[in-house]
Amino acid sequence: MGEAPELTSITRRKTVRPLVAAWMFVIVLMATGAIWLSLSDDVETAPEAAPTHEANAPSGENISIALADDTGHGTVPISATENSVPVGEEQPVHKGLSLVKAPIDGLTHKGANGFLPVLGPDSRVAWKEYARPVDAAGQASDDRPKLAIIVTGIGLNSRSSNLALAQLPGEIDFGFSPYGRNLQVWMDKARANGHEGFLMIPTEPVSYPENDPGPHTLLAGAPERDNLKKLDWLLSQVTGYVGVINEMGSKFTTSEKDVMPILNNLNGRGLMVLDAKSTRFSVVGAAARRISMPRAINNLYIDNQLSAAEISRNLTVLENTARTYGVALGVARAFPLTIREIEKWARELEARGVDLVPVTAIANRQPIR
Repeated sequence: MGEAPELTSITRRKTVRPLVAAWMFVIVLMATGAIWLSLSDDVETAPEAAPTHEANAPSGENISIALADDTGHGTVPISATENSVPVGEEQPVHKGLSLVKAPIDGLTHKGANGFLPVLGPDSRVAWKEYARPVDAAGQASDDRPKLAIIVTGIGLNSRSSNLALAQLPGEIDFGFSPYGRNLQVWMDKARANGHEGFLMIPTEPVSYPENDPGPHTLLAGAPERDNLKKLDWLLSQVTGYVGVINEMGSKFTTSEKDVMPILNNLNGRGLMVLDAKSTRFSVVGAAARRISMPRAINNLYIDNQLSAAEISRNLTVLENTARTYGVALGVARAFPLTIREIEKWARELEARGVDLVPVTAIANRQPIR
């Protein structure tokens, strides 16, 4: 006789009366409705603890950074996009330069998944045509240090995205998640307030699949055709961006074999690449330079530790980097605390002798190590 299976529940059966069962059903429905309502509002997600990664500072020293995820970005779960409808009454508190609305004629082509960026007539390229012009004051102060900042995760959370639009100066770039809803609405709002946009491209981290950037993640070692097919979908989610920035990617961005087909495709579309530098072993910057692709490189993640003191300290580090090397770039997330701290810091930056500029203004000006 075989061994009896282990019992996983109490074997004694109790009879449930119909009236009691009906009340239980009603209670469950009410509880479910209450939980659904509580989750229907956008909720800001705090960063989770994760392994330490390194990014290169222009001084040549490696700065050890405790990342919220592989890059310090993408801590808002994909499921949060279900509630990310761009509604809100907040109006921008600053007046800035309004950029031309996207798409620009001749710079897009209808693909299988939507409009894709392409090279335009008369050598027009998206990274220049969609760029925020440097104003006269900026052009007159070419000898002053230049500092660019990009705030990522725009479009995932309507509250934080509206806050960024309302409070941040137009010189600050926005990184748009391809998984956000109504992305073109967000892009149009951003450009109307002077902000350049970068599209976030999910790339494989060393911790994949435990740490998963999403269903269209570019994977190291995958067939080139598969990654390019995913890239086609990603690039089709919105128009008007000057370039792309990798999200996560501590594994993918170290593989030149995987990176080069992506960069060649993007360069052929007239786009700029921003290396988020999720690992100090990233080859993106050097590879882009070899094919004469416009590029920028993250020097420091601003808010991996989500505290006002740490954000302020990192902004000061970036200022000093800009003074030393002429240019610097920082990456931050669209958290309310981060947005408020950057807005306060930016008010006095010019008085401290540093110009806040869009990312395109420092293209190809950073050292690659």
